[in-house]
Amino acid sequence: MNRKYLLFYISKYSGHFQAAKAIEKALLKVDDKAKIKMINAFDYTNPILGRIITKTYLHVIRNRPEIWANVYDNPGVLEKIRKAREFLHTYNRRKIKTLIEDFAPDTIYCTQAFPCGMVADYKKTFGKSITLVAVLTDHAPHSYWIFDEVDIFVTPSRETARILEEKGVSPRKIRVYGIPVNPVFGEKLDKENIRAEYGISPDRRTILIMGGSQGLGAVENAVKSILGDKTHNYQIMVVTGINKKLYNRLQRMVPGTNSSIKLFSYVEHIDKLMAISDIIITKAGGITTAEALAKGLPILVVNPIPGQERMNTDHLVSEGAAIEAKDHRDIYRVITDIFESKDTLARMRDNSKRLAMPDSALKIAELGIRGV
Repeated sequence: MNRKYLLFYISKYSGHFQAAKAIEKALLKVDDKAKIKMINAFDYTNPILGRIITKTYLHVIRNRPEIWANVYDNPGVLEKIRKAREFLHTYNRRKIKTLIEDFAPDTIYCTQAFPCGMVADYKKTFGKSITLVAVLTDHAPHSYWIFDEVDIFVTPSRETARILEEKGVSPRKIRVYGIPVNPVFGEKLDKENIRAEYGISPDRRTILIMGGSQGLGAVENAVKSILGDKTHNYQIMVVTGINKKLYNRLQRMVPGTNSSIKLFSYVEHIDKLMAISDIIITKAGGITTAEALAKGLPILVVNPIPGQERMNTDHLVSEGAAIEAKDHRDIYRVITDIFESKDTLARMRDNSKRLAMPDSALKIAELGIRGV
């Protein structure tokens, strides 16, 4: 009988979705007869509420990030919303029960805490023993993930595992497999052909700038800072994701005759752009940084989101794979220092390769194949 897998995420344009897609690809690679169902938890259970929460979250991190810093994994906030969370679980219970029992998966993967809580509630309420795997996509293991009914917690690092243990999770339930990235990030690419495809010279430093699928962070300021440096002739590739306003602003800012800048919106094959870059400037999203590590790409972090991305940044900087620019106006100076140093870039690249876990999705997939 073919094994079945249910993958929960929230929001199509998010790291949670990319993580779920990576697991899906890995499952099909190790089990080509697998039956897989991908579910956007918000769209399936509470589409209107999901849109409100997503819109509010994006507004807060763009305009008042200090608010997010105060509420992220705050025990007081967690206790205040406990009843609301329990109400949502009760309200969604019938939908979740119907989905799970109609599809009858062997393993359920959750790449975001909201659906993980709903599945845990289903297991507890109906006494089901179905395997539930919580896949963390950031180095900050907030308390919204923690339920006794979770069978396996997949963490990005040993430090994340340690914090989970401090929160009461048994070490027997933890696997340090890394953040799941598409298996293609572990493949070697023909850089010469890719450079030719995108018109990138092999003789000039190449900088990749991006802010995840949503095009968040200091993308525009990074471009301005580097363009303001008239003493260096860098090649810049900018990815704005689904942020159409950002794309249009940059299109107006950058003359069409400037062949040193390549502007992209949403990109399916970001592994190609990473393969031909010398460094990436980003905000430290879990998936983006995991993909960069898989390609051995040094990271310059600017304006990480408080909470999860703050911890991502601290981890990467402490391990020597990233440098943080505290002020976006200093980006060009930091970039120049990195490129002009004899060994900084090489050391960062070595550390990125050391931390890389390009086979993370495959290991996570094998959990479902073997069973827990």
